[in-house]
This record gives sequence, structure tokens and C-alpha cells, in this order.
Amino acid sequence: MRVLRCALATLCLFMLLGSCKTVPKKLLFQAQTATRYSYKNDTIYLTLDNPLKCPMRYYLSSSDSIFNRKLKQQRVIVLPPQSNTNITIAADSLQVKTLLINTGLGNPAEIPMRNTLALPYPKGKTYRVIQAYDGEYSHHEPYSKYAIDFSLRVGDTVCAADHGVVVGVISGYKYGGANKKWKQYANYITLYHPHIGLYTQYVHLKHNGALVKVGDNVQRGQPVGLSGKTGWTDVAHLHFNTLVAVKEGLMSVPVKFNGGVAGASLQPGDRVINTSGL
Repeated sequence: MRVLRCALATLCLFMLLGSCKTVPKKLLFQAQTATRYSYKNDTIYLTLDNPLKCPMRYYLSSSDSIFNRKLKQQRVIVLPPQSNTNITIAADSLQVKTLLINTGLGNPAEIPMRNTLALPYPKGKTYRVIQAYDGEYSHHEPYSKYAIDFSLRVGDTVCAADHGVVVGVISGYKYGGANKKWKQYANYITLYHPHIGLYTQYVHLKHNGALVKVGDNVQRGQPVGLSGKTGWTDVAHLHFNTLVAVKEGLMSVPVKFNGGVAGASLQPGDRVINTSGL
């Protein structure tokens, strides 16, 4: 009887600890860019450096309304892959303190080409569709409207959907949850496919589940990560999304896979086998 009570006490403690996960205090970023500036003679001297192998946007703004109007002509700056630029901005010392710089992937002027992609898992593998286009759970915004969730388990292999380059990796998160507060805390990989102007993302990877790093070139069908259950989710799966650059940022677009599999035809519960792998 004493042994039973100890076992129950241990189980209850485990359940209590397991339910106390909190969102991380530190927000991770998928890539790092370099920005340097100096101020002299009422002028900001700004150096923007894009180390990635994809176009990068820099958004300049200010919490000061007058200065924000002055920035209107230079508000969005697009840098080609692995390039830098120097700009000067007339400003007083107070306005320097209110200068805000945000970044985003892609060049909206780039015209994407539609291409048939490989399924994002190895040849011969079959997975169910958990959530399809415009899904009520989380696929109802411009950024995720055409994403597809496949039922990969924790540790299953995730593969590149096409040739490209790694432009973003997050792999340091450990947990996830069904609450939307976990939305920003998923591990994922972002690939850029310059020959077609598309980006693909592979989301909810396991802790330290990235098999590639930023700057790596990848081949279609190459293993790039291990699936997991991080971020906003109540079940292990792979969230696969195809994106193009638009004025507002990146926007989800429909996809067609090898073997005649159209993303638009997939519904929750469908089983999809990767017959080609390439």
C-alpha cells in the first residue's frame, strides 16, 4: 500500500510539473542582419547590411510624427542578396532616438513562378492531412491561408520541397501549447527558392531539430529538419507553407505537388503518399 501511495504521489507531481509550462521569456529570431549608424552634424549615417542569400526589406519609421513624415521617401529599402548600402537622413538628436528599423524577407517586385514542389517528407512515406487550406484553427490569415498541416510525429524527417537556400532557422524552443499565446514560439526553417521566387516554411520542429543552418544550399528532397510539437499546436505535426513577397510582407499561396497532388484538393483526413520524393 505504501508503494502504491508513493507511485501515485510521483505521478501527480509529474502531471503538475508537466502542466506548468510557460512561454519563453526570450524571443528568438530566424536570422540576423547587421545595422550600424552614427550621428554627426544633424545627420544620421546609416549602414544596412543584408548577409542572407535572398532579398531583404528594411522598413524605416519613427514614433515622432514629424520625423515619420520625413522618412516617407525612404520608408522601405530593398537590398539584393548579400549586399549592403549606406544612406543619410537629416535629423536632430531627439529624432535619432525615435528611429525604428524593422526587416522582412523578399522583394515585392520579384515575379514568382509557379512550380510543382516535392512533398515535404521522404519518398514512400504517407501522412494524413490534419488541416488544409483556409482551416478554422489557424489557416485563415493571408500569411497562412494556403498552409497544409501533415501528421508527422515528433522526430519524423522533414524534407526540402525544392532546391534553394536556407534563409531562416529557429530551433531553440522546447515546448508548445494549444493556447494562441504560443504562436511566436515555434521552431521552423525558411527556405528561399530563387529560381521560382518562392519561400517555403517548415514549422513546429522539435527542439534542436534543424539539420541545416542559415546560408546552406539544399536540394529538393534533402532532409532539413525533424518534426515536433513546438509553438501554437496541441498535436505534433508539420505545418508546411509556401509564400511570396508582397507589399505587406509575405503572403501564403496555393501549391501543387509532384504526382498530381494539388493542395486545393486536399481535405482533413486525406492520406498523402510521397510517390516520387523528388
